Amino acid sequence: MPENPSTVGEAGSRTWRADLDSLVGRYRAGDLPGLKGPHRYDPAEARGFRRAAVLALFTPSAAPPGSGIDLFLVQRSPHLLHHPGQIALPGGGIDPGESILEAAVREGEEETGVPAAGIEIVGRLGTVTVPVSDNIVTPVVGWCDDPGHLPHTDTAEVLEPLRVPVTALLDPANRATITFMGHRSAGFRAPTGWVWGFTGNLLDYVFDQLGWTVPWDRAVTRRLTLDEARGRGLT
Repeated sequence: MPENPSTVGEAGSRTWRADLDSLVGRYRAGDLPGLKGPHRYDPAEARGFRRAAVLALFTPSAAPPGSGIDLFLVQRSPHLLHHPGQIALPGGGIDPGESILEAAVREGEEETGVPAAGIEIVGRLGTVTVPVSDNIVTPVVGWCDDPGHLPHTDTAEVLEPLRVPVTALLDPANRATITFMGHRSAGFRAPTGWVWGFTGNLLDYVFDQLGWTVPWDRAVTRRLTLDEARGRGLT
């Protein structure tokens, strides 16, 4: 990993990409610990859950070029039944006859606007669960060398795609333990609010396993209001 997550320059981007390859390689070798806590996958407990995939899509930073890498997130519609108004990774249910990787790429294109042809799959990680919505989720790591100009994403599920610098997400000033209705999760401050819940915990796990996490104070808590949690006020 780069000694400093803010490492700039082309070499820095190549190093971060190599870290992603290494992460997936550890999963394939059976050397990657699974996500613990409420999202731990237990086949018996997840019987009957819907299969889904999410895409952690990374790309070299746009502003300024060579300053690191960005991660694509999406601002979900506040009118959805499950996880309304939350900031999440692009993803969704796996259609009949579709593979996990195919679903991740399809959802990535639909929700971020990045063309499927421009999404390179690095590989998948271990299966996790989202009990609140009865989903079995497989995280997929992707890379895009240059997404170019992206069309406005206009779907019933996504208000807008968010391209967020990883260095900003990892900044300790943008980290907190989120509390909402008695639940606690890792949190990341993003341009339109907080990344929390399943996505917050998953990103916290992925960044830890990559060795990218900058030490932060987990005792710092942020209690979300119902309006903040549900994205009310977003249009």
